[in-house]
This record gives sequence, structure tokens and C-alpha cells, in this order.
Amino acid sequence: MMIRLLSLFSFVFLFSVAGLQAQNIDVSGQVVDATSGESLPGVNITVQGTTSGTTTDIDGNYEITVPSDATLVFSFVGFQRAEIPVEGRSTINVELQESTAALDEVVVVGFGTQRRADVTGAVSSVSASELEEQPLTNTELGLQGISPGLTVEYEGGQPGEENAVTRIRGTGTLNNANPLVLVDGVEQSLSTLEPSSIESISVLKDAASAAIYGSRAANGVILVETKRGAGSGMNIQYNTYVGVQNELGFPEGASKEDWMMLVNEAQVNAGGSPIYSQEYMDNVLAGTNPLEYPFAEWEKGVFQENALEHNHSLSVSAGSDIGRIYANVNYTNTEGVIQSFNNERASIRINSDLYLTDELTAKANVLYRSRDVSGPGFTPQRITQGILHMNRNAVMSYPDGQEATGDLLFGQWNPFIMANSGETTRLSNDIVGTLGLEYQINEMFSLEGDFTANITGTDETVFRESRNGMINYVTGEPVAASGWFGTNTLQEGRFSERELSQRLYLNYEQSVGSHNVSGVAGYEEIYNRTEQVSAARANFFNNELRSLSAGDAGNQRTCQSYDDPGRFTAGCYDNEWRLRSFFGRANYSYDDRYSLQANIRYDGSSRFGEGHRWGLYPSFSAGWRISSESFMENVDPISNLRLRGSWGQLGNQEIGLFQFMNTYNLNQPYQFNENVVPGAAVTDAGNPIITWETTTMTNIGLDVGLMDDRVEIIGEYFWNYTDDILLDLPIPPTIGVSPPTQNAAEVSNIGWELQVNYNSVAREDGLQYSIGVNFSDVVNEIESLSGEGPFYPDKFTVWAEGHSINSLRGFTSPGLYRSQEDLNEHPARINPNAGIGDIIYEDLNGDGNLSQSLAIDGGDQVIMGNEDPRYEFGVNFNASYRGFDLSMFWQGVLKQHHTLDGALMEGPNWQNFIPEVMAEKTFHPERNPDGTWPKVTAGNTWNLQESDFWLQDTKYARLKNVQLGYRIPQSMVNSLRIYVAGTNLLTFTPTELFDPELPRGRSQFFPHSKKLTVGMNVTF
Repeated sequence: MMIRLLSLFSFVFLFSVAGLQAQNIDVSGQVVDATSGESLPGVNITVQGTTSGTTTDIDGNYEITVPSDATLVFSFVGFQRAEIPVEGRSTINVELQESTAALDEVVVVGFGTQRRADVTGAVSSVSASELEEQPLTNTELGLQGISPGLTVEYEGGQPGEENAVTRIRGTGTLNNANPLVLVDGVEQSLSTLEPSSIESISVLKDAASAAIYGSRAANGVILVETKRGAGSGMNIQYNTYVGVQNELGFPEGASKEDWMMLVNEAQVNAGGSPIYSQEYMDNVLAGTNPLEYPFAEWEKGVFQENALEHNHSLSVSAGSDIGRIYANVNYTNTEGVIQSFNNERASIRINSDLYLTDELTAKANVLYRSRDVSGPGFTPQRITQGILHMNRNAVMSYPDGQEATGDLLFGQWNPFIMANSGETTRLSNDIVGTLGLEYQINEMFSLEGDFTANITGTDETVFRESRNGMINYVTGEPVAASGWFGTNTLQEGRFSERELSQRLYLNYEQSVGSHNVSGVAGYEEIYNRTEQVSAARANFFNNELRSLSAGDAGNQRTCQSYDDPGRFTAGCYDNEWRLRSFFGRANYSYDDRYSLQANIRYDGSSRFGEGHRWGLYPSFSAGWRISSESFMENVDPISNLRLRGSWGQLGNQEIGLFQFMNTYNLNQPYQFNENVVPGAAVTDAGNPIITWETTTMTNIGLDVGLMDDRVEIIGEYFWNYTDDILLDLPIPPTIGVSPPTQNAAEVSNIGWELQVNYNSVAREDGLQYSIGVNFSDVVNEIESLSGEGPFYPDKFTVWAEGHSINSLRGFTSPGLYRSQEDLNEHPARINPNAGIGDIIYEDLNGDGNLSQSLAIDGGDQVIMGNEDPRYEFGVNFNASYRGFDLSMFWQGVLKQHHTLDGALMEGPNWQNFIPEVMAEKTFHPERNPDGTWPKVTAGNTWNLQESDFWLQDTKYARLKNVQLGYRIPQSMVNSLRIYVAGTNLLTFTPTELFDPELPRGRSQFFPHSKKLTVGMNVTF
């Protein structure tokens, strides 16, 4: 009901405001330097509250059509921003005053805004234009490389469910290390946020800037403000683009001839017979009779060429003396580069402000978003697993008119059928509604309060078809179907999340002479509840019946799935938590030289037990503008020189629920009177005294402006230390329960950031350009595990004191056995069959055996590197000339390592995928005695151990986006711009085996894509 009222209020308000709009008039004039009187070419002129605008020509002249009551905003690097009401005038000449523009920039911070000149913490700002002008469907991916210290690792994912790992200044915990993302003060996902509705993004990286969010801010905070209505007039904007995508980074396979030759070679080396006869190989290479002599090129049957993507965004921004409103309608449709995958998303956002009196403003925001993520009955991971792990001597599909029929390998594998059969749908509805009031008590005090309901509901269906009854096209014999294809199954899940939050805070601001004092004090409360239920049935009469009631009731399951579960079809639960908080901030500045700030937050969380639910999080920071001192008056090149420092503490409550309580299993088998009966027992021990993870942050920053801030340099050095990290320390197995979670670990992140921006002087011919470079590094280290460990969370990684959380472990290897002398020198082997052409593993402890634990723990493995991205960089270039504009953005990492696993190194040993590089470099005593890859042997496991032999250098530089646009001169609309753009068009990396942005492992991911788009921006 509240959402309907908000929508009704906003639409009525929109039409009320629209009815009061003034007529459009033509305005012209000249912009000059107030000091020298020289004309200023390239000055940006926009209508306040909109993106509609123009620029001055080489003589400083401009023309623009605007509402008669609009306000024009004139901005230019090195000059003060000017806001001039039109008031019906047709000629407006402007004199701009010189200024240190960077200092006047307004930055969004926690519960308010500050001038850049007054910010003492580590805050990076991202302009809306940096994202809006890119053809993006996922805002999170658009932040990659834009801000130093902000790491976004794209791990692939089907459209609508892209997997991105975002970190601010490294990984600070062994648990949930995701930053807090707030959109208009409400926690939401960046991945589904429409770029067209964003006004600004601020990244809060240290305690001084983030402490006001207390227990949720230990991993940093990303603040997003969406657009609001214009102060006056009406502006309508329509943005659209259409693009085609193609697979990027999937490993290049060997040629058909090399593939079959290596498969045969592996069989012969194992003492067997070749799989492919010469006749078979000749027919495959000649392409004759592919049904009798098949060679399945799974990639061609699974990947889709030129997958279509299109986006449409229509926004209206309006305002008058009764209020203002912003409305945005957005629609996106994206096909996947794997067949059958699709994401369709539609949303409407309305932000409105109603001026009830001169002092009282009512605010109403509403967002409705519909997401339809669809695909076949199998996950992308299963489909790519099939490509990488299945034989090629199979028919992908038969030309018999039936859909997706062919051989089933082992009775259940065929990537083409998996990508083109069954159905998965996830229909989600998101509703976010906010009602608030803002009251200006007097010149010094204002009071703000709001209430928000954030509701998400998802219905998921996963249907897998039966393939019983398939007939081999050539032989007429039935094709065996088992496993996934042995019977049809339907799984359904329901997920809902409801979060209610409320905030109330008092603002204070006063200036007395050179003294400026401001502050905020407030209260916030959040209540969250999530629920999930699921059910499944099998043995439907046919593959067309896809209603749960049509399945076999004798095979039904509740709260569990058949085979692979979907996201919401694997279980049932009902969880809730609550957070209550009190916070405050005080700011003081003197004479634009000295700044002090203090923050504090007091949080109480239901995630902890009685007596341990409250945490206090303070921070302090200071800034000194050295360039404002008298001794700097004659240092002309330096327009700004400011030193900043901060210290503070933050918390992390993202630890899972109810860990302070024992977990009981109510269906524990128990023998009673010689019968097994159900019983109850504690299976997981709780810890009633667990408390917050606490991160202590220290930050030192230096801001430098040169040549009237045309050159801007921002440097940061930081040290973050997290203690009381929750960890399951081992307990004796005789206790009979799983160990409790304890505050036992400590982790540090030490690093630096550097950002350099240059804005050119506008030339008389109208050419202007800017270059921005950012560079950062962070070193992660586990400081303490309370004397325990090393811990081995999986077969790749290790947690050990003095090393990174993302450390990779494995054997050390000097290379391959190439002679009997090598065999004598390195007698320890994983398998006695290892010989010439196989990998050598060092026996570090000298006991004659190879143990898969660290040498410091008595084994033979070492920490051979880590997966932390080091020396991350971003390079942004923008230029404009007359009506043209060009932008280019590069992003990369100069030091990074992953390790291989699975098919890419197994190859013909297990009849799996054979990379092109394997065919080129595999050792053979006669054919390739200098080969650097081990020889192939069917059934070989001894060459597949984790070791530095398989460590991959995955540093990279990637052209993330390049765009060329042209603003068409015409009089029909205020602005018309067309552009062409490319995404991920170039990549430079040493690795030949997979996309360097993908995580380590078996490469079973939805692949990245490269994209070409054409688009248009129109403003009315």
C-alpha cells in the first residue's frame, strides 16, 4: 500500500510540476575571464539539475534553448562555478572568476556532503558521466580501475548474475570482506543499479570517512546518490544503445590433427592402443561423413556469435516553486554468449521533493525493478565443464529435425544438449520505497528523518528434460540416457527478503568569522528477514508438462533438490536480524587552513549474544592546507598543497547468524531398546562470548594542485589492522561436536595509492583534453592465527601466519625429468610410474616421500605466491574538438598469479580439452625433446599436482572501453549525440590459457565478452 501511495503521489506531483513549466526561449552570450577579459572557449554550460547543455566556441560565444525560468550553470577548469537564473532573458554574458576548482567540489560523505577542501579522510569520487556514457548493464563492473584502492575482479557469470568481487584496500578478513554499498542510504546491490539514474558515487576508504557506519564499514563503504529533479524548468533525456557480444578469453583449442594425435599418444604411452585410426583421422580432417567419423566442436554448438544487447533509458527532470521531481524508466535485454541464456530487466525510479513550506520539505522515492534471468536447465559451470571435459569423438547433434539430439557421453554428458534443453527462470521483483521529511529549524539547525521498505521476492524454476528414447541417426540404436537425462525433473524455489529501516538525524552548521563548525547526530535502525522454501518432483509424463503438480508424488522432495540445485531450490530457512545504532560527527575548520573531524558510532547487533551486542567505533582526522599559509604566497606553481591524517576503528558484523548459540540436530539417530529412533543432539558448538571483528585504520594523505589545479596529485598511505577475526579453531574430536567460532585471527593490509589528473588549457580551435592515471598497491598478511595453523581451506590455498589470505601452496619444481641423472638426483615421486618427460617435485624435507602440506608443517609444499592483484592501474583519456569527443579507458594489474587445475593441464591424459599451447609444447623424446610441458599419458595423475610448474602469470592490461561520439548541430532538440563504442577490445597478458580476470581453478565459468555498440543520447 505504501508503494502505491508513493507512486500516486509522485505521478500527481510530476504532472503538477509539468503544468507550471515556462516556455522555452533561446539564450546566447559570451563567457570571458573576469581578470583578463579574454574569451574562454570550451566552457561547459548546463541547465541546473539536468545533463542538457552546450559549450562555448573558440570566441567564448554560446547559444542554448532553455525554459525561461531555468538556471544556467557555467563551469570551467581553474574558474569558479557560476549559477545564473535566466529570468526570461535572451542575452546573458558571463565573467568567470579564477578559482581552485577542486577545493569547491562537493563530495558525498556519510549522512551529508562536504566541500572537497574540508574532507580529511580518504574519499574518492566517481562522476556520473564516467558511468553514464559507457554502455553498461552492470554498474559494479563499470567501477573497475576508476578509483585507486578499489578492486573489482570480474569472475564471469551469465547475464544478470555476473560475479564480481569488490574489495576496498585489500581483503581484511577471513570471512565476508565485501564493502557496504548504500544507494540513497539503503543497502543495495551495485550490479542491478541502472547507471543512467546515478548522480554520484563516493568510495569511503578509511575510518575517518566510514566510521559513521560503524559495524558495517570495516571493508569500506560505497555511497551512491541517485538523481533528483531540476530546480526549475523541465528536461527530458533519452539514451539508448544496441550492441553485439562475443566470447572473450576461452582457451584456444589444438587443431583437429594435433588433438587426435595427442590423444593417441597418451594411450600409447600408457601401454594402450590408439583411439583414432588413420582412417578416422583422415575422414575427420577431410570433413567427409561427419556422422560416422565425428569430431564434436563443442564451442561452436555452445557459444553464440554476436549475442544481442540493447538498452533504453528515458528520464524526466522537472522543478518549480512547489517542488521538483526526477523520473527514470530503464529497460535492458542481454543475450548470453552461451546459447539460451538471457537477462531482461526493467525498472522505474521516481525521486520527488515537495516544498510544503519554506522550511519543511517532504521527500518520496520509489523504485520498482523487474528482473527475468533465464537459461537452459543446466548452469553455465556445467556446460563449460562439458566443453572442457568431454571427448570429441561424438556427434553433437543429428540432422533429424529433432531439437538438440545427439550422443550422450557416459549417458549424461553433451554440452550442446545441455545448453539447448530444459529451462531455468529466476523472476525477481524489487521494491524500494522511502518517505522522509526535512525541516529547516533555523539558520543553524535542520532535522531529517525517513523510513524505507526494501523488499525483494524471487521465484525460481529449474526443469531438466529426459532424453530416454533418443535414437542414433546412423545405427538406429537407442542412445543410453542416465544421470541428469535419465528422468525429467522440476525444482521450484521461493525466496523473499524484507528490510525495514529508519533514520533520524540533526544537522548543525555555523560560521563565525574564519571559524566554521558543523556536525550531525542521529539514530538508525534496521530490521531484516529472509525466507526460502523449495520443492521438487521427477518422472513427468513428458517434457512439455512443467507444473509441479504433474510430477510423480512418490519422488517428491521438500527443502532439497535433484542433482545440481539452483540458487533457491536447495533448502528451506527463515532468518532475521536487527541492528540499532547511534552516530555523530563534528567538523571544525579555520580560515580554510586547518580542519578537524571526529566521528563516532554505537552499534547493537542481534548477531551476538547478551553482553556482547554493542560496539563503539570512533575516528579522528585532521587536515592542514599548507598552500594557504603566508610563506607559500609566492610559490606560484602550487595552487593547492594539503596534508591529511586519520585514525579510527570500524567493525564487521557479517559473520552469519546464531553463531553464539549451540546448533541442535533434531533428527539424530539414536538406539533405544535395540531400535533406532530419532533423537536430538548438539552438533555444532556455539560461543556465547564472540564479538565484533574490529579494524583499526591509519591513513596519511597528500593533495597537490599545480597550475591552478590543472594538474592534481592525490597520494595516500594506509595501514589497516583487523583483529578478533572469527575462526573455527580445532578442538579434540572426542568432544563430538564441530568447533565453535572464536575471535582468534588478525590480518593487516598496508598499501599506498596515487592519482594524477591533468586538464588541458582550452585552445582557440576548441581542442580540450584530460588524462587521469591512478595506481595503487596493497600487501595483505595474516598476522596471527592464535598459534594454530596453517589451515588448508582447499587444495590450492593456505592460511598461514606471515602470508596473504590468498596464498597459493604447492610443490616446487625445477622442470621435467630429461635424463637418468635427473631421476637419480630426484628419486622422490608422487607415483612410481613417473619417468622421463614427467614433472620433478622437490623433496624438501628429505624423507623420500612427497607430502601435500607445507614444509614448515613437516611436508614438502611451499607458499609459491598469492592471488592478490598487485600494482593495479587505470588510465583515462578524454578529448573534445568542435562536435567530436573521444574517450579511452585502460585498466590492468602488473603483478598477479593463478594456478591451473583440471582440464587445461589434464588434456589427453583424461581425454579432456587440449589447449593449443599444450600441443605445441608437450615433451616427446623424438618429436619434441625440448618440450616444456610434460609428456601425455592416459590415466596420469602425477603430473597434475599443485606446484609452481603450473603457476600462471596473469598480469594484464585491457582496453576496457573506447568511445567516439559526435554532437550533431541542429535546432530540433537541445542536444543530439551519437557514438560508437567498444568494450574489452584489446588485452595484453602473458598467459595463453584463460582470461586473466577469471579466478584460478578449472576455468568452468561463464566466459567474459567483448562488445561493439552504437548509441544515441538525446536531450529535449
